[in-house]
Amino acid sequence: MPIEPFIATVSPSFRSTVSRANLTIPQLFPTTPFMRDEQEVHDACIQALVDRQLPEGGWAFTSEAKQMAIEPTALAFLALPSNLSREREAAIRSLIGAQNANGSWPAFCGDDAHGSGYTGLAAYALSRLEGKEMPTRQAVHWLLRYRGWESHWLWKWKFRTTDRHVRFDPDKFGWPWMPETVSWVVPTAYSLLALKCARGDSEQKLLELRVRRGVEMLYDRMCPGGGWNAGNGVVYGVALAPHPDVTAIALLALGGELSNDSITASLNWLEDRAESLFAPWSLAWTILALHAFRRPARPWIDRLRRVVEPNEIRDCGTLAAVCLALRSANGPEVFGECT
Repeated sequence: MPIEPFIATVSPSFRSTVSRANLTIPQLFPTTPFMRDEQEVHDACIQALVDRQLPEGGWAFTSEAKQMAIEPTALAFLALPSNLSREREAAIRSLIGAQNANGSWPAFCGDDAHGSGYTGLAAYALSRLEGKEMPTRQAVHWLLRYRGWESHWLWKWKFRTTDRHVRFDPDKFGWPWMPETVSWVVPTAYSLLALKCARGDSEQKLLELRVRRGVEMLYDRMCPGGGWNAGNGVVYGVALAPHPDVTAIALLALGGELSNDSITASLNWLEDRAESLFAPWSLAWTILALHAFRRPARPWIDRLRRVVEPNEIRDCGTLAAVCLALRSANGPEVFGECT
């Protein structure tokens, strides 16, 4: 609030006091953090990531934790610049070492031997490397057979007859967070990113089918008017509100698809929602999606560099996403089409 209108709202006695004394309202005078450019903030965030790297090479969900988690490790690996070869190699070893025997990845190192919805993200991160075909091939094989329970004939019957509280087509299915549950938006998006990068797979027809089904599922689960909630767009006849981070991740997974009204509406919603975003996680994903679709992202990059203080971000995945978003200001997007 500007100083003059602020003073006008207080009592005359207070105004007379103000005229004779120093008025200190630090919140109204942003200084150093507002003067940094994105490269300076990016480098500080990268250093904070390096400082938090666990001895085995991965990252925990938070700076205080010690158990390696797949999502922050995959995002941090994608965020590390190429000149940090030692840190990158340690991250690669950590990701490969955490892979389950069936080709999937758990949510945390040593947990979820049957796999989790983070498998697609881990496989996508490794697919950006040359010479790491075996881990990603095993992951692709697992992803092709891992599906939401609504794809089973019994659950299809259930959702079409007795359970009408959610509005979706069970023929359009993706990937769940955990086995034996229904499809969700983010694990489906992560899985699509990985499968779209699969090269020369021996099961190409099945791969293409699962990609089509996953894309159809995302369109089917959209919220009315554009954007995505975590799972369904309508429940109990009530339209759910989209989430900016989920919307951005879903849009990134739809990269390379033919432009249509659903993508346009979701991008428009995301641009409008960005006006009121200040949380680094949501801002970072929003920037990545807008940049990938060639929408203006500069205002939100400027906001991100102003609000970010690396040491105050405890969540390692958020820190990595911020690095990726700031890097997109001066380079190609990480979540572009695979070559």
